[in-house]
Amino acid sequence: MVQFVNVRQLKNQLSEVIRRSRKGDVVVTSRGRPTAILHAICEEDLEDYLITNSPRFKKSLEYSYREYQVKGGASLQSLLKKEAAGKRVRR
Repeated sequence: MVQFVNVRQLKNQLSEVIRRSRKGDVVVTSRGRPTAILHAICEEDLEDYLITNSPRFKKSLEYSYREYQVKGGASLQSLLKKEAAGKRVRR
């Protein structure tokens, strides 16, 4: 269930609004327009959230996807051959 609070309510009742965010997202509005969302997060999910929303990580994913589109993917067969060749060289 999504809840809404305006900026003034958020300022005056921050602790309460944070508690409410544990039950569901809280949309913060300013002059009736949405400006932010408070979303509860646990320690275990913090690292995933930070990585997923990192501009550097997103740029890396975009680059990888473009490269995949241009070069195409590798078949399982070619990967297995490459792995087998690598094992023979290492011995």
